[in-house]
Amino acid sequence: MTSGTFVGSALDSVPGGVVSLSSDLRILSANKEMAALVARPVDDFVGALLDTLLSAPSRILFQTHVYPALEADGRVEEVFLTLASATGETVPVLFNATRSSRAVGSTYDALIVRIRARSLWEADLLAATRSLERERTASQRLAAELAATAEDLAARYAEEQRAREFRDAFVGVISHELRTPITTIYGMSHLLAERHGSMDPDVTRDHLRDIEAEADRLRRLTEDLLVLSRAEGGRLVVSSDPVAIAHVVHAAVESERTRSPAHEFVVTAPPRLPVVLGEELYVEQVVRNYLSNAAKYTPPRTTIRVDLTTEDDGVAVRVTDEGAGLSDESPERLFDLFYRAPHVIGRMPGAGIGLFVCRELIEAMGGRVWAGPATPETGGAEFGFWLPVTTENDVD
Repeated sequence: MTSGTFVGSALDSVPGGVVSLSSDLRILSANKEMAALVARPVDDFVGALLDTLLSAPSRILFQTHVYPALEADGRVEEVFLTLASATGETVPVLFNATRSSRAVGSTYDALIVRIRARSLWEADLLAATRSLERERTASQRLAAELAATAEDLAARYAEEQRAREFRDAFVGVISHELRTPITTIYGMSHLLAERHGSMDPDVTRDHLRDIEAEADRLRRLTEDLLVLSRAEGGRLVVSSDPVAIAHVVHAAVESERTRSPAHEFVVTAPPRLPVVLGEELYVEQVVRNYLSNAAKYTPPRTTIRVDLTTEDDGVAVRVTDEGAGLSDESPERLFDLFYRAPHVIGRMPGAGIGLFVCRELIEAMGGRVWAGPATPETGGAEFGFWLPVTTENDVD
């Protein structure tokens, strides 16, 4: 390879950007189409890190999800990113990469394809991106017309930038989380419609269970997204009603027991618990998120415990499991939006939204959340929350 191009320009006819990357994702070589995508000569970016060619939101997605998955699995497929063109425009693309063993260390070969006419979900993503750009332009025009101090203008601009980067990163992350259940539901439904008459009954039941599980996953994701959209928009409002928390926890455990029959669920609580303040629907959503998270990261035939206790003028709910436990990183980070522990990226599905939603809901109800290791005897992890009690009489 010479001057950052492939020998003989053999790949210049490929209708997409082709780049060779070092183990730390520095660009070793690229074809002419890659240069066209970013409107820069190849020699300008050979030797630079790949993420320097990405927009700010896509750099966040690349560094927190794509690169760790590529290191773990040696490949990623059809990741939605936006390139930062030298003209100032953003170019929506699909990123694919695989690890290849070469004479000197491990490298990656990547194919970057401009999105044109794709499936419906991709068209929706592009429409959302255009809508967000129009919204950003309108916000900037409004800010320019306001008679405000320089400090106020800077604060507004910083908030708009943060919100725009959140929305763009959100679109990229959620596109992946929606694809798997939608593909499974569509594929299994189509298969059953075409061949149900000739299929073995056990196979049919397995497919129906898969459809039910993925539909439930979509439902839970939708519930979390509704809370997330309200929280980010400053519109998350919860009630302060009396909640019989023991009844809510038992109902959530019975529901999760049906979905995760391979686990044993044990609930312990005093005979009488004080009534807490909150909104029953949201308290149940938090408990279900904790339980499904424990079931996902815990081996079959292990026990998931839910312990309710009174403490500090409130009620604490602790969900503990017998899984691998938490990494050495700060447990508080697990509740950050889009954060996923490095050792689970590429191994377990997830968008890093559920625990963030739990924290937002509990804090909106005047409570607090936490995470940490479980007991030394069982290992595993503990996720908990606390809600204040009312001044009303205790209930069973």
